[in-house]
Amino acid sequence: MAVSPRLLSLSRFMAWLSTAGFVIVPVVVIYVFLRPEQSQWLMFHIEHLGADLNDSVPLEFRLMALACELVAIAFNMWALWSLRTLFLRYAKGEVFSREALGALTNVGKALMGGVIAGVAMQGPISLALSWPLGHGHRALSIGFGSNDIGGLFVAGVVFVIARVMAEARRVAEENAGFV
Repeated sequence: MAVSPRLLSLSRFMAWLSTAGFVIVPVVVIYVFLRPEQSQWLMFHIEHLGADLNDSVPLEFRLMALACELVAIAFNMWALWSLRTLFLRYAKGEVFSREALGALTNVGKALMGGVIAGVAMQGPISLALSWPLGHGHRALSIGFGSNDIGGLFVAGVVFVIARVMAEARRVAEENAGFV
């Protein structure tokens, strides 16, 4: 299948962006937890932290919260790496290859896992960040909001597109067998 030069160029660019995100996102998240007040200039918003993450929380508790946050970030990194793989396949003209479809499926899995892990880790993160406040001020909170719903829908869309592409590949292979 011939792929347009525009798609090849766009795919290479998106592979580069995915690689940059793969490197930058964990570095920024770690920086935000280690230096919460000094990192405000980034305006990097971690939705479920609110004002609980600040310099008054002792470092060991911020590190516990960071470890929990990195569970969800690991899924985001898997999604970015899978996107990188997908776009590099597209840049080679491999739009319907098994590897490209596998990478697209992994994007959906990673996005779904990231939403689930993000929601699940909110409890331990809130507890770690509020623990130093002492008895009566500790909090265990879990939230599920519109961003989570949006993330689940995006993951679902990616899964459906991967299935549609796999079906198109199957039909094309079947039709090629008749000739």
